[in-house]
Amino acid sequence: MKLRFLCSTHHAHLSQDPARALIFWQSGFDTAQIFFDEGSWSEALAHIGCAFETAEIILMSDVVDSQNSIELMTSSAVMLAFTLLKLNRVDDARDVYWSSIWRLERELAQGNVEYSELQKNLGFLYSCVENLNARFLFTDNTPVEATVHHSISIH
Repeated sequence: MKLRFLCSTHHAHLSQDPARALIFWQSGFDTAQIFFDEGSWSEALAHIGCAFETAEIILMSDVVDSQNSIELMTSSAVMLAFTLLKLNRVDDARDVYWSSIWRLERELAQGNVEYSELQKNLGFLYSCVENLNARFLFTDNTPVEATVHHSISIH
């Protein structure tokens, strides 16, 4: 994924202190939700982007159990993708979904989690990609909104 929200200093600091990363994730996610609910998409983007990147740090740590870290990653990905869609950044939203899927599948391939722990979340993320692809058609690499709309809900 080409989007970056955390600077290298903050990323390193949070990686060294996973307990702090969990607090930072919660603050970023909650703040993003407030801005999202207000329709302040640009303001929400910075906060949910940081929460999304922090969720990956949490996933790599043992600060919470694997099921909860998977849930944090999935929730962050969905809100980040929704925010990007509100800003008409369809390709970036699609990239967020795919990078999340690939990241969670890498956890499975490395033996860090069981398939049963990932099944619900991966299924939901794949569903989000399918809905996004059904909603937006492509002509000359330009996304065009289709007339059939599918809804996606944030958990």
